[in-house]
Amino acid sequence: MSWNLVPLFKRDFGFFDRQRDLFSDWVKEFDDDWKSMDFESSRSRFDRELERIRKDMFKLDTGSSMLSIEKPFVTDPVGNKKLSLRFDCSQFKPEEISVKTMDKRLCVHAKHTEESPGRKVYREFTKEYTLPNAIDPLRLTSILSKDGVLQIEAPAPASVDAPREFLIPIEKL
Repeated sequence: MSWNLVPLFKRDFGFFDRQRDLFSDWVKEFDDDWKSMDFESSRSRFDRELERIRKDMFKLDTGSSMLSIEKPFVTDPVGNKKLSLRFDCSQFKPEEISVKTMDKRLCVHAKHTEESPGRKVYREFTKEYTLPNAIDPLRLTSILSKDGVLQIEAPAPASVDAPREFLIPIEKL
C-alpha cells in the first residue's frame, strides 16, 4: 500500500477568510471603479471593507436612544409656532407603538415580534427626547400616517424662534 502526501493548509478559516480567498475570483464582477485599480490596491480596499462589515455586524447597541434636535420648532403656513418631531415607524403596526411622557421626557417605543415555524422576527425601536421648557407635555398630540411616519406636535409660545414651514402641493399625474 502506498501513501500519497496531501498538502495541508492550516489556519483559522472563518467566514471573512473565505471571502478574502474568493476575492481574485470576484474582482472581475466588481464595478469599473474597482477594475481601474491595480490588484493590490483593490485587494486592500476589499480587506478594509470586510473589516468594516465585520465590526458593524456584531454590534448590538445602535447608540444612545436620546435625541438631540437642534431646531425642533417650526412655524406652520398659518403662522402658528409648534414643536414638530417625526419618527419612521413604518416597520411597526399602530398597536405596537407607544408614545408617553414622564416629566419633561418624551418616549417613543415600538416593538414587533413575529413567529412562524423555523423563523422568528424581532424589531424594537426606542427614542427619547427631552422636551424644551416652553412645551407643556399635556398638549402633545401624535399622528401616525398611512406610510408609518409618526408625527408628534405641541403648540409653542410665540417667543420661540422657528423657521417658517411652507407646504408645497403635490401634483398628481
